Amino acid sequence: METQLTHMATQTTETPGAIDRAKTFVHDVRNELGKVNWPTQNDLKSSTTVVFIFLALLGIIVGAMDLVLQNVVLWLFRLT
Repeated sequence: METQLTHMATQTTETPGAIDRAKTFVHDVRNELGKVNWPTQNDLKSSTTVVFIFLALLGIIVGAMDLVLQNVVLWLFRLT
């Protein structure tokens, strides 16, 4: 019985509090952010340019489809 109580006494550890967990979380986040391979400024500029060009083309395509479908619907209503 005595060895069981001694064993139980050595195992009781307090769970970390909210502040300790927050500190650990921030520490882990900073470590992970250090591992990130950040893009260079030129990579970022070229990627942004590609996105803007794609959005412009997509806008033109959607606008053209809207115009065509609008005219089709108006033509159908004129027939009735």
